[in-house]
Amino acid sequence: MSKFEYTMGKEVDLKAEWEKTLADPGLHSNFILKTMYAAMDLIYGKGRELEKFMVIEVLARYPYMAWETGSYLRLTRDYTSQDYPEKQTSDFAWHHIEMGRRSQDNEQWHLFILDDLMRQQGLKRKFFKHFLMPRLLAWGYYYLTRVMYRIKPELSFDMNARFESHAEREYAKAVVDHPQWEETPIDTAYFEYYPRVNTLADLFRRISLDERDHKHESWEEYENITGKEFKP
Repeated sequence: MSKFEYTMGKEVDLKAEWEKTLADPGLHSNFILKTMYAAMDLIYGKGRELEKFMVIEVLARYPYMAWETGSYLRLTRDYTSQDYPEKQTSDFAWHHIEMGRRSQDNEQWHLFILDDLMRQQGLKRKFFKHFLMPRLLAWGYYYLTRVMYRIKPELSFDMNARFESHAEREYAKAVVDHPQWEETPIDTAYFEYYPRVNTLADLFRRISLDERDHKHESWEEYENITGKEFKP
């Protein structure tokens, strides 16, 4: 029984949930995350614009990929050893594979949609901002989370909860920063995969809620692994 109320796949009042996020102080970010946010502000500016969120979504997939890949490698090690593994071992790995797969797909849909909206708006892709830096940041973030997950899985879940808390609030604040988005209609072929909304403001509210769900999943998994209360 979860202590959190999850919103994916449910009809919710997007504005009411958005107001909850704006009232939430969010989770504390560690030094690694603060450094990453500062680098992104330096490269993409402090404004909350589409191109910056697209890069956030590039990065957001990687912890989930690390959990999935790391868990498959764990199963390979366990099932090619001299001793037969316990079911508890495979259950632990399979749970993280399933969680990682589901979550990275959701983040990928965010990326598809935001990229398509940038294309529709005629925003130019630049070598440094849209090719070089996203790849460098993604490479570093992926291997950092891979190492964390390999050595001590709870560290990866702790940091991901904090990253997703930041993303949740950034998407919510972007709607405040851009009141014109309330009247900005959107459409994309990628609504084949994702809940259809009518305005850019509601898209950002819905994505913000997805990030909240990811935050809560990582929060709960940290507590499941450690048996300790998560410290916001």
